[in-house]
Amino acid sequence: MKRFVIAGAGSRGIYSYILPLTRDYGDWAKLCGIYDLNPKRAAVGAAKSPYPVPVYADFDRMLEAEKPDTVIVCTKDSTHHTYIIRALEFGCDVISEKPITTTAENFRLIREAELRTGKKVTIT
Repeated sequence: MKRFVIAGAGSRGIYSYILPLTRDYGDWAKLCGIYDLNPKRAAVGAAKSPYPVPVYADFDRMLEAEKPDTVIVCTKDSTHHTYIIRALEFGCDVISEKPITTTAENFRLIREAELRTGKKVTIT
């Protein structure tokens, strides 16, 4: 079973990832944690799941506690690089909403982290 966590519990995070992962793909995927800067928004996302999903106010703490295989990044576009790089460095693959980032420099940092860690970033 693949373990997933989500950074960003806005409408895209909820309707594109939280609901499908928890309702449609339970035979091979498990949503193990939801992080958002706004804990109330994360709690709303968790409430959409048919099973309890822990909510985190700290991204690194979620990674340490849940040890996911893949991190899904649905945060504000200008913050994608921060969560992508941290997830790669933790040893996770990443699925990121488009755009992957907002600057060429941040893209370079992501690509370097991907090459350094051997982990993969997929952009949706």
